[in-house]
Amino acid sequence: MALLAAAGPDQTTTPPASAAVVQAPAAGTGRLADKLVNDPRTAMWTVYGTGQTSEVLPTGGPQNYPATRVTVRNRGAHAWDVGAGSPLTKPIAAGDTVLMAAYLRAPLLRDGVTTTVSYFGVNQGAPPYDMVAQSTATVTNQWKLFYASGRASKAYAADAISASIHLASEGHVIDLGPVRVFDLGHDVDPASLPKND
Repeated sequence: MALLAAAGPDQTTTPPASAAVVQAPAAGTGRLADKLVNDPRTAMWTVYGTGQTSEVLPTGGPQNYPATRVTVRNRGAHAWDVGAGSPLTKPIAAGDTVLMAAYLRAPLLRDGVTTTVSYFGVNQGAPPYDMVAQSTATVTNQWKLFYASGRASKAYAADAISASIHLASEGHVIDLGPVRVFDLGHDVDPASLPKND
């Protein structure tokens, strides 16, 4: 079963094998679209924090899907001083493996130059801010799909956690593209899922 497809950021059906960029582990049944816990067709990023501006690019994302451009003027005292979140639409059960996949780019960078996103993943929206899935990303001026995965230590209601990204680790411009969050159940080992280069 194809896990993520290069064919389109909001495609929620299993693509042909030739379009797949990742293969899911053999465990589990059902369509991958049934494992989504957000709606990538309507999921948008909500940006917060001082020292930033943001704008929606209606056709600025990969393959002309919507994106959100965030300009962080200066490095913050904490990486989370500026960030963005995107809501989930379904709960996560204790022990389930979660995979987040999000398109990111830094459009103003020169070729060969990178900037760092120190955290993105799925986490609780209130103290103690439990992290369910987390990773970092080294972003270039080209759209790239980045991954974060982990296992839920307890159950979470849909409105208790969200896809999240911290952006104040540097002063930079980051475009946030489509995001998908999957609940892959108990039988998938997070270590078997894709990692970032």
